[in-house]
Amino acid sequence: MTDPAAVTCTTACARWLGALQLDDVPADVVEHAKLRLLDVIGVMLAASALEYGRVIRSAVLDLSGPGPSAIVGLGDRVRPVWAAFGNGALAHALIFDDTHNETIVHPGGPVAGAALALVEAQPITGAALLTALVGATEITCRLGLAAVGQFHKSGFQPTAIVGPLGAAFVASRLYGLTERATVHAVGNSGSFASGINESWSDGSWTQLLHPGWAAHSGIAAAALARAGWSGPAAVVEGRFGVFRSHVQQPGFAFTFERVTRDLGTQWESRHISFKPYPCAHVLHPFLDAILALRAEGLTAQAVERIDCPIADYQVPVVCEPADTKRRPVSDAQARTSLPFSLAEALVTGRLDASSYSARALHDPTILSLAERIRYVPDTSAPDSRQYKGWVIATTRDGRRHERVEAFNRGSLENPLSPHDVRDKFRHNAATCLPPTQVATIERLVLDLEQQSDTRSLLAACAGHRH
Repeated sequence: MTDPAAVTCTTACARWLGALQLDDVPADVVEHAKLRLLDVIGVMLAASALEYGRVIRSAVLDLSGPGPSAIVGLGDRVRPVWAAFGNGALAHALIFDDTHNETIVHPGGPVAGAALALVEAQPITGAALLTALVGATEITCRLGLAAVGQFHKSGFQPTAIVGPLGAAFVASRLYGLTERATVHAVGNSGSFASGINESWSDGSWTQLLHPGWAAHSGIAAAALARAGWSGPAAVVEGRFGVFRSHVQQPGFAFTFERVTRDLGTQWESRHISFKPYPCAHVLHPFLDAILALRAEGLTAQAVERIDCPIADYQVPVVCEPADTKRRPVSDAQARTSLPFSLAEALVTGRLDASSYSARALHDPTILSLAERIRYVPDTSAPDSRQYKGWVIATTRDGRRHERVEAFNRGSLENPLSPHDVRDKFRHNAATCLPPTQVATIERLVLDLEQQSDTRSLLAACAGHRH
């Protein structure tokens, strides 16, 4: 009898990941992966020093017994599944984590969050960690290609749906599971996939937990498979799989073939963008544009109005409902607001880990400017593979100031330099760690494949108990 698992997306990916060696990966993909790991660790550290870290620590200590794994930036040792939860949630708390442009999936939180939670649970070399991260991240991005844009239409965050599968892949590789067990692990993780975007409506924090729950789910699913629990091989493309259950748009044609096509030869990981700003990624080219106009002399006081032509698919994420976007009630809500983000950037000249503060949310100058920022449809906008920003500012004296940014900074087409990424890491990590510790983390990550035991990396990432 033919094994039905032999033809599924999950089996093909498990087979590829199980055989993957670091030497199989192009050098630029390896270097990009190390920079992404450094970046996401920095974002976790920055969030751990804020109220998010206090809340995560308190909840995890209630939920978990003692264990071998520390949450990045925090000092308590808990069970790996809960360390993964904390890592992933902190990775996304500031919405400062990496994004695969076309799918709007944030792979760093689920994949790196899970992997870092396992580093102290068992001996793992740097090369093994890096290989698992590269492979599972590539698969996570590709999973999103099967239904580009559809999860958002159904009210789900894409990371919340494909993230558990990606985390299960990385955990399976680090656990040393067989191909068959990996298929079971990923099959199990599909039933843990969830994550609605309703928190956008009232500014609550729930959506920020999605990568954490995904990382937690991946380790739990892999541990269950390691113990012998079976999962459905067709969890991706099956009639009740994660895609058909979460996307029920009539007539939509899934593109499951994109998950495995040219796997290992064409690297979707190259299309993961770094974030120079801690907010929704589609906002970034608009922010580049407004800050460029500011550098040319535009001031908030001079602005009569600002019009932003924008792609239709981005409107429900960052523009509507308009009243809420102009006057967000929390930093989480503000980070997905076009008018507020542009207003704070133009008024202050920056957006970084210290932005979106309570003071900024009530700043009358920022709020007044946000009221004068509108969006209009951009009929020439590209699809989600390319984030475009277009800002048209009209000043009180009738002059027009216009700027178009064709690609978001940090993307493959408009990259941040390695120095830029390292500088972002240093700035974020310095919020809770001394310079010597920050430098140690940077050295260990950028030389990761040479590390015989990655526990030293996690030791360097440990902050102080709150």
